[in-house]
Amino acid sequence: MLKLSKSSQLMIITDVDGTLIDQRTYSYELSLPAVRRLQAKRIPIVLCSTKTSAEIILLWRELELDDPFICENGGAIYMPRDYLKVALLGLKTDGPFEVLELGTDVDRLRVALADAARACGVTLRTFGQMDVDEIATLTGLSLDQAARALQRHYDEPFLVQSGDSKKMAAMLRAKKLTVTRGDRFYHLSGGHSKRDAVEALLNLHRDQYGQVISIGLGNSANDGPMLSAVDRPVLVRNPDGRWDGTVVEAIPDVECTIGTGPQGWREAIDGILDEATP
Repeated sequence: MLKLSKSSQLMIITDVDGTLIDQRTYSYELSLPAVRRLQAKRIPIVLCSTKTSAEIILLWRELELDDPFICENGGAIYMPRDYLKVALLGLKTDGPFEVLELGTDVDRLRVALADAARACGVTLRTFGQMDVDEIATLTGLSLDQAARALQRHYDEPFLVQSGDSKKMAAMLRAKKLTVTRGDRFYHLSGGHSKRDAVEALLNLHRDQYGQVISIGLGNSANDGPMLSAVDRPVLVRNPDGRWDGTVVEAIPDVECTIGTGPQGWREAIDGILDEATP
């Protein structure tokens, strides 16, 4: 485990569902005290999620964050316009954000997914086939939140209803696409991952602001790439009382929380801050 000192410059990079917020209720009530503690110390909090930018922006504003965030499994990095000291070429503008796009257009992903499913005899239900009501029913999101979840650009969630999903996934990976499993859905993305986006953001931050120790928090196999890219990975316990076995196997030195969901997130953050406080 990487030990911290009072002089350590930290950056928190965190998954959202099942980690910062409750997997079922989407509440951040239990994690909020630790969020405020980080903000009081001016420690950046970077949200890194399968959620769309439209979804994350709501939470980002509610929590009064002012740091970059990563959406759709690493498909893009959203940075407040005043975040970079030195401008980069090739950034897209989206409202108050500058966007570094890393992902593949979702329409191309949907075509590739449909082709692979047909070739492997797999029956799917994808976000592109769903309406707002169906997504709200499957996820517990409000209709407004479900509508935001549909605004996808770089990542396609899907459910496998029948057929050989492993064969299909292998075919997609052979095409240099990425298949991961989150809390509720499989996700298809274009060869990028949370790891790619985290590494890109950390490189940008270090180039413009100096060295930083990155702390990553996640709860599922989908967070494994992100956790493998940080200096100190933390695995949050799931509501069933277990820790994701894929992550534990892939990252032997990962720290595991006792608490679940946002309670576990707060436990980890409080422990890290206490360690770094003289």
